[in-house]
Amino acid sequence: MVTIGNTTLPGVQTTVESSRSVGVFVGSPGDVGVVGQADFTEGVADPNTVYRVTSATRAQTWFGPRSPLSQICIDALQEGAFPVYAAAPGSSSVSAEDITGAEIGTLLNAPVSEIAEDTVFTVNGTECETILTYDDPSNDSPDTATVHLNPVDGSYKTFEAPSASGEVNYQEYDYQTVVDEVRNEEGERIDFLASGTENEAVVGIVHDAVKEMEASYEFAIAVAGAFMPDVVAYDTPFDSSRMQFIYPSRNEDGESIIGSYIGLRAALGMSASPMRKRLASQRDLWTRLSVPDTEAVLEHQVNPIADESAGARIIDDVTTVLPTNPDESEMDQGIARIVVDYVTLVVESNADPFIGELHTQSARNTLQSIIKSELKDLLSQNAITGYNVSVQEVDAMTASVDVGVQTIKPLRNVMANVTAGRID
Repeated sequence: MVTIGNTTLPGVQTTVESSRSVGVFVGSPGDVGVVGQADFTEGVADPNTVYRVTSATRAQTWFGPRSPLSQICIDALQEGAFPVYAAAPGSSSVSAEDITGAEIGTLLNAPVSEIAEDTVFTVNGTECETILTYDDPSNDSPDTATVHLNPVDGSYKTFEAPSASGEVNYQEYDYQTVVDEVRNEEGERIDFLASGTENEAVVGIVHDAVKEMEASYEFAIAVAGAFMPDVVAYDTPFDSSRMQFIYPSRNEDGESIIGSYIGLRAALGMSASPMRKRLASQRDLWTRLSVPDTEAVLEHQVNPIADESAGARIIDDVTTVLPTNPDESEMDQGIARIVVDYVTLVVESNADPFIGELHTQSARNTLQSIIKSELKDLLSQNAITGYNVSVQEVDAMTASVDVGVQTIKPLRNVMANVTAGRID
């Protein structure tokens, strides 16, 4: 249960509770925001500044043609998002961080740049080539004068132990500032806020931002790739209907597919669940999940992405609500979270103009009629199958608005039976 607003100041206080409602078929496209790494050398964007991206050319001009953020924006546009609100964090240089000792280690500051040449290791006096990986580098066997680095969590493995000397130069990023900027500048617009990195600390910052936005009726879902070195041993870091993970979240080139995912979500809006939809802009993924692995991923409240010959396919639409969370149990699907947010806004936006009016039965009846009219529109679009609205006097200066909605579930399974033989 979430309570928005209070009764200390004049206004609307709304309580959102879990209800058995999951909606589809409402034509309301969404807006997306994303934070990710830019190349400020080749791009003209300023750090911690939100840009309204409407074309691939603008994305590449602002964030650099080879940057992860440019590609995320391009993928989102290709899948149907328009526009994309994007911003890149500022960075600072880390020089000569000491890695003397073992060949396996973790950098002190992650995530780091996803442009390999931005990170330079020197091992026993030899400057090494950095090879990026999105698996556990400790399982690799780097060639001579190379280091395998996972830029998400900063884990690495050198070609030999830096027993005599070892140091590394790299860029660290300030995601807190850039997420705050997106929230402050575009929080009222965006319906999805995505992280371009799977780093759990960054994802936590994004999730915290959408939770803070909730208090101002600025509703959004945080979206990110799950960092899952082991799909079986993974522990879901959140228990929240405002967080959605996907896995795998990289294509075979190591590029994030989060832009494709949020682009499709933006295009669908509340018109349909993304369940079993294909990502037209993605074909070959970093990891191909087996059926047991797919089931394991889904058990952790992470949406599996299937690597199929016809293109990547979204398997489900789960949020990170755990089975032990009764307050949000009916928002365990992303589309459910969106519909509940929409109804909440309908109630708040229609109730707010009545603040300051004389508290009469006529005013309460008018408010009730307006909200019913809005819900009737949802009913006609098959988003809900039923509703009830009641506006009652609480005391001389307070009225209660009770709204109940019943919506249809998205079709999740079809049980087909095919019989070979004589047909009578």
